[in-house]
Amino acid sequence: MAAQNAVVALTDGRWFEFLRSLAADGRLDEVNFWRPLAQTGFRPLAPGEPFFFRLKHPINAIAGYGFFAHATRLPIQLAWEAFRERNGDPTLESFVGRIAEYRRESPLETALGAKELTCLILTEARFLPRQAWLSWEQDRGWHPNIVAFKTYDLASSHGAVLAALLKNGCPAELVEEFEPVLQDERSRIEQLAIAREGQGSFRVRVLDAYGRRCAITGERALPVLDAAHIEPYLGPASNHVQNGLALRADIHRLYDAGYMAVTPEHRIEVSRRLKEDFENGELYYQLAGARLAVLPNDPAKRPSRQALEWHATRIFR
Repeated sequence: MAAQNAVVALTDGRWFEFLRSLAADGRLDEVNFWRPLAQTGFRPLAPGEPFFFRLKHPINAIAGYGFFAHATRLPIQLAWEAFRERNGDPTLESFVGRIAEYRRESPLETALGAKELTCLILTEARFLPRQAWLSWEQDRGWHPNIVAFKTYDLASSHGAVLAALLKNGCPAELVEEFEPVLQDERSRIEQLAIAREGQGSFRVRVLDAYGRRCAITGERALPVLDAAHIEPYLGPASNHVQNGLALRADIHRLYDAGYMAVTPEHRIEVSRRLKEDFENGELYYQLAGARLAVLPNDPAKRPSRQALEWHATRIFR
């Protein structure tokens, strides 16, 4: 589905400049456009619609954009674990300090407090070269009293100007239906290592889809919950939420190794090889044959039948 709306958001210059310094050819796979307080809901955009960075006075110009993927509230530690430097700071300490500055409290209060952040997760972030920055003031419908963002219809005259800045369309992991990935689209760094792009966004979107509970056990302890790929990661398209399961860390490892599977009917299978190979596994055999403990409430976020079948026939032992 083609994007219909866009958001232009006031953007912290330090956040922008730090992330721009990390970008290769002006691109980062994902960023966390966070807000210091835990606010609920972000309704202006659907996943895959563009989110533009407008630098504050005295620049008053659009200097980049990303594609909206997901809005959520996260504990500071989890936000750091998921996105690290892509939160806009080089260290956890400086990240906490920046949040404390906005909250007008000491870094110690922030670090020890229970307040969550609002996280607007963006994928395929682009940082425009200085000569391409676009002045965005009252002649574009922007008013000086705006303190957060303004929504534009991409079919309007101002929206068409925004659309012209886009160098790419909706990222593959944000389209409505997951399609099996048939070729390896992973990025390689100096031909030595494979970069797994978009993992923070994938983790947060999958965990939220499952209510931050393990799909198989119902476990709620967030530090031990992972987002597992059903089909292995082969590039950003693999990060579709329908290619994910929220799993407890030990079950995630067994699932990836082929000792556990989930059928297209959402039943749990445990391989006999688990006992043969390790002379153990009673805890896991108790789960065999049961239905998943948790499924996303939104049918559009439930696991792909094709992906589950692929894993059950290709990976399960």
